[in-house]
Amino acid sequence: MSLEDPFFVVRDEVKQSIANAQNLYSQWSTLIEGEDLTKLQSVATDLRNCFKSIEWDLEDLQQTINIAESNPRKFRLDPSELETRKQFIRDIQATVKRIRDHIDSDSSNRKVEQLKKKALVGSEEKKPRGKYAKLEEELVRSNQDFIDQQRRQQQAMLTQQDQSIDEVGSHVQTLKQIGEAIGDELDEQAVVLEEFDREMEQTESRIQALTKRVNKAIAKSSDKCQIICIICLVLSLVLIIPLFFIPT
Repeated sequence: MSLEDPFFVVRDEVKQSIANAQNLYSQWSTLIEGEDLTKLQSVATDLRNCFKSIEWDLEDLQQTINIAESNPRKFRLDPSELETRKQFIRDIQATVKRIRDHIDSDSSNRKVEQLKKKALVGSEEKKPRGKYAKLEEELVRSNQDFIDQQRRQQQAMLTQQDQSIDEVGSHVQTLKQIGEAIGDELDEQAVVLEEFDREMEQTESRIQALTKRVNKAIAKSSDKCQIICIICLVLSLVLIIPLFFIPT
């Protein structure tokens, strides 16, 4: 393995990126329990951008592995080294997935929404309360209720769409099984038809042979009949001719 192997160059970059992502994740885990919404959103954005960079680097690493696998003699990599590289990619992917699942979890989203509500209420409280303060509060509350209702409806629609997709997938799987069963049945029928064709060919050959034998037998029978007829005629002549010579 050469020091110029691109895998090691990209691998070191991935290690640095994953270390940065873990540092950002640690900050995010602390901020999610606090009240600094602006800082929390900034760290979450940086973390997602870091994930994108890692995913791009992992794609490059996977391409180098695919190239090496296509011509192992050229790159002088044994199967154990290739498996080590693949395991490195799987470990990084698992780490990214674990962090991302936590950030995008329902519990985390609820905490972010609570922080947003607190920030909204805080900004409203800082405003000078005027003549229509109660009306403004009611409008804010109604607006928030409408937003929550729309979010619930969207979530219900997404759930229904997921169920529909699952049903479609189930139907497709059933159709696939039916198609496979029909294909198997057609294959069996093809085998039966081939056997039937062979039997028909054998039967036809036997019939042809039998026909030839019958024709020969008929030919032989005709010759015998002709001989018998000739003998009978000769005997009749022998019996009739003397009658002409008997005196009346």
